Amino acid sequence: MPLFIKNSVIYKFFDKILIKPYNNSLLKRNLEKILNCLKQSFIYKCVENYLNKNPYFLNSLVYRFIRKVVKIIDKIADFLHKAIKKWLLGSKSFFELRSIKYFTKEKKILLLIVLLGAFNIAYSFTGIIFDTINLYVSYGILALTLILFVFSKSTNCFKQSFIYKIFKSW
Repeated sequence: MPLFIKNSVIYKFFDKILIKPYNNSLLKRNLEKILNCLKQSFIYKCVENYLNKNPYFLNSLVYRFIRKVVKIIDKIADFLHKAIKKWLLGSKSFFELRSIKYFTKEKKILLLIVLLGAFNIAYSFTGIIFDTINLYVSYGILALTLILFVFSKSTNCFKQSFIYKIFKSW
């Protein structure tokens, strides 16, 4: 245990009030005797043997078949991962996303607009497919995207706005 914990007031308090009295108590000695008797009992040995035995399903044909199928799927997924990683590392979009920290504010806002638009399209399509679309959410994201587009084209426009001045004053 680290020294800074052993020297703390809280640890010393618990050590003096709980730990040392318990270590020297009659309760601890009796619990150790009961635990020793339990470990030598027939029930304890039966439970321990049951828990330590090899599972039966390891010899099952279904389990072996599932493992082989999963092994094949894992190899296919590993191949796809390596191929896609190799293709993406040389792509222009990878280098653009990697240099995002050097973007100007306008370019970052344009990237956010593209991501919000893609999210809105995905949300709308899945909502239509599963018949759970909420048009208010979709229109809200669309409005946010359009507002951000206007702000990205004219940064001076929103710097003169009342809302920008309120947020800037905080």
